[in-house]
Amino acid sequence: MHRSRWSLALVALVSLVTGCGLVGVGSQRIPVTREAQLSRARGVPGAELPFSPGFLWGVSMAGYQVEGGDTTSNWAVADREGRLKESPGKAIDFWNRYEEDFDLAQRMGMTCVRLSLEWSRIEPERGRFDPAAIQRYHDMLTSLRRRGIEPLVTLSHFAYPAWLDNPRDGKEGGWVHPDTPKEFARFAAWAGQEYGADVKYWLTVNEPNTLAILTYLAGQFPPFRINPFSFGISQDRQMEGHRLAYAALHRVDPDAMVSFNPFVWKGRDSEPTAGQVNARVSRVDHLRLLDIAAGRDPSMPGNTLDYVAFDYYYPTSPGDLMKIPSYWNWSVYPEGMYSVSKQLYQRYKLPLLVAENGIATQGDRPREDGWTRPAYLVNHLAQLRRAMAENIPVLGYCHWSLVDNYEWGSFQPSFGLFAIDRRDVNLTRLRTDAVDVYENIAKRNALGYEVLERYLGRPASR
Repeated sequence: MHRSRWSLALVALVSLVTGCGLVGVGSQRIPVTREAQLSRARGVPGAELPFSPGFLWGVSMAGYQVEGGDTTSNWAVADREGRLKESPGKAIDFWNRYEEDFDLAQRMGMTCVRLSLEWSRIEPERGRFDPAAIQRYHDMLTSLRRRGIEPLVTLSHFAYPAWLDNPRDGKEGGWVHPDTPKEFARFAAWAGQEYGADVKYWLTVNEPNTLAILTYLAGQFPPFRINPFSFGISQDRQMEGHRLAYAALHRVDPDAMVSFNPFVWKGRDSEPTAGQVNARVSRVDHLRLLDIAAGRDPSMPGNTLDYVAFDYYYPTSPGDLMKIPSYWNWSVYPEGMYSVSKQLYQRYKLPLLVAENGIATQGDRPREDGWTRPAYLVNHLAQLRRAMAENIPVLGYCHWSLVDNYEWGSFQPSFGLFAIDRRDVNLTRLRTDAVDVYENIAKRNALGYEVLERYLGRPASR
């Protein structure tokens, strides 16, 4: 395509994706919003789409998936019993190399890192706390603060202490046991007291709908028992745990910002979700869980959300769900980022935070659909910026993930901005082509013309 025609095509795409109007400037027509700044890139007039001042640019990770060396969680027990497809071993050795990984985040211009406090490492036996683990998490948080990076701390990211699976009353353990929410709230109160000086933003439970599905409907997570009855109970217990943890954290710090992050169960805009097609799975819907947290359920009054966090990866219309077993075949639908953001703000009137959003490849193999990590990143951020242009407040965006990690049974899905070749005993962090793109966006706090020109729009199918 001729350069000038390509420029006009880009402008039209930017206008479409941001919801901007077109106004004439000289012989060019460029998208303008109240905040938009005119910029020049490569001598061609273009549009820069700025984000709000103080916007949090981040990456996400979870302790069990990156730390390595865990011996006291329910997942560690499953590993010892030989029930995992691959053993995590030392994962990416984040436990010993967190400074190196925080350096990577800092050089990219990240202002937020999401990580988890692994309850099982801190309290390996009920009532016995490990001073070395407690100090290590202090060191991590101090390291982030020293770099000017805001910690976003998750208290329960799928893994939990093995002792929760062995209750003394003979009942089913884990998140099905009636005492677990209270135990979790006790841990949350302790964590708030111990680490609250360094933590403003908390997430209580990670994707309670996903955990319930993979544990009790798919049987892929410990204790590997399919039990639809326990599926419903585990979600309700996690939400009870969230509400109790919210209160506990606010008793310690009234100014704490507390939420939880459901997996978004959202169809394409023109199609129903699988939950609407099949009422039996409607319990996994993110709105149901958020309604409970926000006090919209009459049986559980009182808001327990200071902001709305969510994880958005792919649409969940029936046809899209068929692709879930292969991470690298997940459907890509950036428009969902806009529609979900709009839906959540209209419903809850609270600021939003994207706690997870990312794309997997099968190692270093290109995806068959043509999507690349930079294109995925830019197109989803453009849709998020489109929502912000409609006065929807968004606190920040965290990309999953900083480095390739252990994806709950396998190292094969590669989500990292930095890749790792598992054959390399040094676990060297290798830059992907997305690093420069994300760094460009974060440091200028805007989607610049260059990245829009190169990545905006859907790739041609291979």
